[in-house]
Amino acid sequence: MRKTLTIVRWEYLTRIRSKWFIISTIIFPLIIAISMFMPGLLMTTAEDEAKIIGIIDETRVLMPQVEARLQEDYLLKNKTPKYQVLNLRMADLETAKQQAAALLDSAIIQAFLVIPADVWDSNRVYYYAKNIANYRDQGELDRTITRVVRSVKLKETGFPEQLVDQILKPIDFQVRKFTAGGEEQAASEMVAMLMPMLYVLMLFFAIFTSAQILMRSVLAERTNRLVEILLSSVTPRQLMSGKIIGLGLLGLTQLAIYLAMAIIASEYKGLELVNPTNVTLFLIYFILGYLVYAAIFGTLGSLFDNEQDAQSAVSIFSLICILPIMLSSYVISNPQSLVTVILSYIPIMTPFFMILRMGIFMPAWWEIISTIAILLLSVWFLMVAAGKVFRTAILIYGKRPTLPEIWQWIRRN
Repeated sequence: MRKTLTIVRWEYLTRIRSKWFIISTIIFPLIIAISMFMPGLLMTTAEDEAKIIGIIDETRVLMPQVEARLQEDYLLKNKTPKYQVLNLRMADLETAKQQAAALLDSAIIQAFLVIPADVWDSNRVYYYAKNIANYRDQGELDRTITRVVRSVKLKETGFPEQLVDQILKPIDFQVRKFTAGGEEQAASEMVAMLMPMLYVLMLFFAIFTSAQILMRSVLAERTNRLVEILLSSVTPRQLMSGKIIGLGLLGLTQLAIYLAMAIIASEYKGLELVNPTNVTLFLIYFILGYLVYAAIFGTLGSLFDNEQDAQSAVSIFSLICILPIMLSSYVISNPQSLVTVILSYIPIMTPFFMILRMGIFMPAWWEIISTIAILLLSVWFLMVAAGKVFRTAILIYGKRPTLPEIWQWIRRN
């Protein structure tokens, strides 16, 4: 036991003092926060440059109302209208479109709209721009024209103008939720969508960082023949246990830093980003998930003679574990679907899917208990198998074992 603790202490202190560990631990949350929240903040920030929009109005009545509505609803930072409207009235539609295209090419206008004469029946308007991926401008123009067309239609049926404005006034749709104590509070749909992703990325980074360091450590000691010296003083079980525990503590340290940052952010923003139940389950799934991958990566480190071959094998598991991130949009929308539940019971993906689901909608306790039980059984089997493979393969050089040979090692008592 004393020798195992010595290895644990050496692995932990050596890695945690590394400048790359310190830099990655600090920079990773910043990169994730910037990549997840900055686009949304930029999209909601008021713009500071006016845009000229051309309008070809075949109805001859909608353009003034569209212009008035745009200048009233959308303002720049200096409170001036965001959109300036250019009336492109020509003898015929094709001539007007050619003129608008020329203005678009010369960057005099940023986009132009064609409102056909049958817009009342077709409900169709055409938008032209060089950058058709600008969803913000498209959405604002779409909402404005929709509101103006509906307003005209209602007024033509005899509705009073004041009543029409009340009918078409947008609903202030506020998202609310109840806290664990039953208190009602405002909620952000952006936070509700992004926080589960952030937790999964934290878990993914902590598990894979520690497990890959374990693999590289075993591989380096095996390649340099240092393992022969180590095994003259300790048993293979003590060596592997010390490495797994030491690097597991390294991952826990990273998670503790990340969770501390989340707690500080939640207190500063007044949001319930972290609660004791989630933190406890988060740590349980991390420990079990790490042990699963530590057994796999430690075995890979003992089987290969160079890091290039080992990384090729690791990439397969990396692709599998990216699956929860790829399916995050589906899981966030359907946390209790049959597909999501089934994926939650695949051991190498269980920690990621369960953490993702817990960030959205807490699963039933029987699901939490059963997935933890499956992970415990998987950890026991993989650790036993990894110990047998590690003990046999660590001193074999010049020959890569085949799958049948590895299976024989695992079956051996």
